Amino acid sequence: MILCSRLLSLCCTLFWGAPWVFAQNDKQIIGDAVFTPQEIAEGAAATFLVRFQNVWNDTVYQMVVRDTLDPRFDVESFTMVAASHPYNLLLDGSNVIRWYFTEILLPDSASNFAGSIGFILYNVKPKPFITPGQSIANQACFTMENYPEYCTNQAYLWIDEDADVENPEKKFDFQVVPNPNYGQFEIRQSQEAGHDQPKLIWWITDIHGKIISDGRATDSAAAGNQVWLEKPAPGLYLLWLKENQKLSVEQFAIIR
Repeated sequence: MILCSRLLSLCCTLFWGAPWVFAQNDKQIIGDAVFTPQEIAEGAAATFLVRFQNVWNDTVYQMVVRDTLDPRFDVESFTMVAASHPYNLLLDGSNVIRWYFTEILLPDSASNFAGSIGFILYNVKPKPFITPGQSIANQACFTMENYPEYCTNQAYLWIDEDADVENPEKKFDFQVVPNPNYGQFEIRQSQEAGHDQPKLIWWITDIHGKIISDGRATDSAAAGNQVWLEKPAPGLYLLWLKENQKLSVEQFAIIR
């Protein structure tokens, strides 16, 4: 079975020039991909998820991810949310962002499929001068040691003038406490919720995007009484809270 998987990976490389087929190498916007001009003026940020996978024939020890932001994004607003592996970040003042994974030790997908996948999660704001009807495309490219470079799909952010902007949603910030924890924790909101706060949808994923648990709550305080993991495996997890089209995420660690 392992030999067949390796041959399939090699055939894909020979015929298509890069390991696109079956590989989880993609880029997407988390949450709503349609922004209104008013939301942009109020400082709305797009959350991008970049996933990569080692589908080559051996462990990758070093890797570079390069993301060239469209000039309509404000590179000064760039902020990291989470990453699956330790990295060094290079911001040189241009619109090119580079992540250096110098000791990533990413196993190949044939021998360890789950361990062969990694991710980068970051926020960046569109510039306020963007006119309605435009779309902003963005992609990331990967270099794994001496293997050929390959890139993700284009992820699109759309600027819509017809969206309902009379009652813009308020984004909230929260923390997982304690962090790390043993599977039971509190959700602490940075500011008090208003009486008009909509119902929340929450879910917990592992670093590969698999949903471990989910549910609904009236607010973050109520969610704090629901959200917990029973006998979770040690590792990194992401807690997501969504109210209307606003999404917040917090990374936390489970220890034994």
